[in-house]
Amino acid sequence: MKNKDLQNKKLDEIKNQMKAAIENGESDDFVAAQAALAQEIENRILEEAKAASSDMINSQNDQAVMTQRGLNPLTAEELKFYNEVIGAEGFDGVEELVPATVFDRVFEDLRKNHPLLSEITFQNTTGVTEWVMREGTIEAAWWGKLTDAIQKKLGMAFKKERTGLYKLSAYIPVAKAMLDLGPQWLDRFVREILLESMALALEMAIVAGTGVDQPIGMIRDLSAPVDPVDGYAEKSATSITDLEPATLGINVMAPLTKNGERAVPSVLMMVNPLDYWERIFAQTTILTANGTYAYGVLPIPAKIVQSVAVPKGTIIAGMAKDYFMGVGSTQKIEYSDHYKFLEDERTYIAKQYANGKPIDNDSFILLDISNMSPAAVTTLSSLTLGSLTLDPTFDSGTTTYTASTTDTSNKITAVATDEDAIVSIAVNGSAHENDTAATWETGENTVQITVTNESNSKVYTVTVTKS
Repeated sequence: MKNKDLQNKKLDEIKNQMKAAIENGESDDFVAAQAALAQEIENRILEEAKAASSDMINSQNDQAVMTQRGLNPLTAEELKFYNEVIGAEGFDGVEELVPATVFDRVFEDLRKNHPLLSEITFQNTTGVTEWVMREGTIEAAWWGKLTDAIQKKLGMAFKKERTGLYKLSAYIPVAKAMLDLGPQWLDRFVREILLESMALALEMAIVAGTGVDQPIGMIRDLSAPVDPVDGYAEKSATSITDLEPATLGINVMAPLTKNGERAVPSVLMMVNPLDYWERIFAQTTILTANGTYAYGVLPIPAKIVQSVAVPKGTIIAGMAKDYFMGVGSTQKIEYSDHYKFLEDERTYIAKQYANGKPIDNDSFILLDISNMSPAAVTTLSSLTLGSLTLDPTFDSGTTTYTASTTDTSNKITAVATDEDAIVSIAVNGSAHENDTAATWETGENTVQITVTNESNSKVYTVTVTKS
């Protein structure tokens, strides 16, 4: 079996290539990256299928093994479709549409595996050309005479939106080896490619779509003039440098109330993973009284989700229900003659139709966190006690160690990860100078290394036993 960490690293590299291709509008690069993605998924599924066949030999319940391997029981319609694909040795010539249940499961998996997409409500707009949406704030009920003014006010409170859909394509290179595995494995292969391809494209469109042949993203200014090539301009961002109650109350909660015309029970805050770990994590993590950490703690009713689609140095805040995403009907998987760089494989195109936009221009706000200081680093990059062997092997995230020695003394050297951090050492409760030898007493000796950076600190402890 391949190393899973290496497999995941390779998949992340491919997804970054896909993301760059989407951002740069390079369709050939995107298809090449999708082909590489399909190859990685294919290799993994072939390995798992081989392992599953071995498990089934030793199992009395084939279905349990298949479920454990991520295979879904197929409906009669799905089974018929995939058997037809296998019989035709590919999707070419298969007249049936991809069963709707296949796409339903893809979107279920999207919501399970991608935090941002799990918050967005997808509406099935098959056959629908207009969608009635609220226009700004809906007025409360009022007392008065039954007059035409009621109809007029209601008419002003709603608007009709055209739901013309845009095409979202995924390229599926299918090797004969995949067809030989049978319908259940072919179903998993198709769903995984659709899942990974569509997840990235959907998140990027929901966050930053330009509105030109794609949905309109949360960061776009709906009130600005629309450029025929570049689409909607980005909103201007409000700069914040911390997540204090006053900062979030004034810059997040207050604007989302739309000048006090609606209550905001909870907020979704979207951030790039790098910003989350460098700037947000430390400010939203606290040590509780029982000695465990609580994550995502904020002074406002908010949930933080990470998405690679969010531009670095930015937080997007709003209520997820204020983004409308319509999804159209399922389609036939068709053969493509355009891309011929794959040997012994045929490339097929699976198309899904969708469109989306914020309900109004005030639905989401943009925060600039580029000036927010990264969390103070309080880790050690290295720790040595002469030639002693630490147990476990030193790792910056591990704070407790043991060591044994017959030496009278050993030099203690501790190097902080951040050069601005201060390192202080104590041996058996007495201060000790870094990078100098410590003298051991017979029995257990306690070495404490404290790394202090700004107001944060971390303590590493080594118990040295001298015999």
